Amino acid sequence: MLGTYVEIHVALSGTKKSVEQIHFAISKAYEVIQKVQSLMSFHDESSALNQLNARAHLSDIQTDPWLYALLQRAKKIYDHSHGLFDCTIAPTLIEYGFLPKHHFHQTFNHIDVSQQDVMLLPENKIRFKQPLCLDLGGIAKGFAVDLAIHQLRSLGIKNAVVNAGGDLRVVGDMTEQIYLRDSSQPQYMQSMGYLSNGAIATSGSYFSKRIYKKNAVSHFIHPLTHSSVFTEKNFTVLAPQAWLADALTKVLVLAKNTEHVCFKRFGAQVLIT
Repeated sequence: MLGTYVEIHVALSGTKKSVEQIHFAISKAYEVIQKVQSLMSFHDESSALNQLNARAHLSDIQTDPWLYALLQRAKKIYDHSHGLFDCTIAPTLIEYGFLPKHHFHQTFNHIDVSQQDVMLLPENKIRFKQPLCLDLGGIAKGFAVDLAIHQLRSLGIKNAVVNAGGDLRVVGDMTEQIYLRDSSQPQYMQSMGYLSNGAIATSGSYFSKRIYKKNAVSHFIHPLTHSSVFTEKNFTVLAPQAWLADALTKVLVLAKNTEHVCFKRFGAQVLIT
């Protein structure tokens, strides 16, 4: 799911739930993640996200409350990162071959576009001030993790870990050993300690390098210059929620500054290794 492997761990100890009830809760949590994927997948031309991309510059579009809520969060990170986190970089990712090109993309001029052009209207309605194209790959995975945790808790599961390809959140009395790739030899992992009651996400460009017009490019796009950014480091964020950790790794990659005001604003701890 979400372009990666997703794992859900629930502690049998400390719960009054039967094994059957626990499996039911886990299956419901996976259903939540599947719903996020169906709503927010850029690769699925029929997703709610791509319905916005195709039509929201023409009229107000009422969208799913989850998608609206995630766009609110994305706007918050955009504002406090001074534009370093911007979901309107999709056209550049399409051009470089990281995202598919759908039938409606040829109309987009992405140079003078930013997340400021996304209008969040009452009643979960969205309107774009001009044609643009959103990709939520930098935040949706963490959002799905948080929703899965919420679903588990609503079904009485107190101790759990949800891990979506390294976007990970731990709740309750559980602890999870955290491994990071060795940035100089990314095929190897190294232990960084244990996490409890929090979320973590890590970004790096060592697996995303490709050639575009004889130049090397990565999936990290600086939204202010539309240039591709390379790094040989790991950029790790610990935060109270997974959507925050997920989004803030992109701010850390582009800012390369552990003291950026954005991190203190959201109560995040950051690490470059």
